[in-house]
Amino acid sequence: MRDLAAYDYAGLGRILRSRLYDDGRGWRACAAEIGVTSPDLSRIANGQPVSAPKVIAVCDWLGLQVRDFYTPPPGAFHGNSTETAVAAGPENGRARP
Repeated sequence: MRDLAAYDYAGLGRILRSRLYDDGRGWRACAAEIGVTSPDLSRIANGQPVSAPKVIAVCDWLGLQVRDFYTPPPGAFHGNSTETAVAAGPENGRARP
């Protein structure tokens, strides 16, 4: 089987669990501040996957970069593009949608 992209939910979960313990306010209070549910925090703290917006919210609250836990598949291109994007707008002759 070919190697696939992966996300280290267990690593994120260890950091989250430690921060929640140190915070001391309880999971529900922290979840409300983060913008997720307490079951979402439980899933992440136990290394289970959740949706990308929830991972982003938790990483923002922890002050971490979302990509710090991402492992690209071997040989896959995940760098900067050499193409230049042009924004739509009248200044470059394109109409905005």
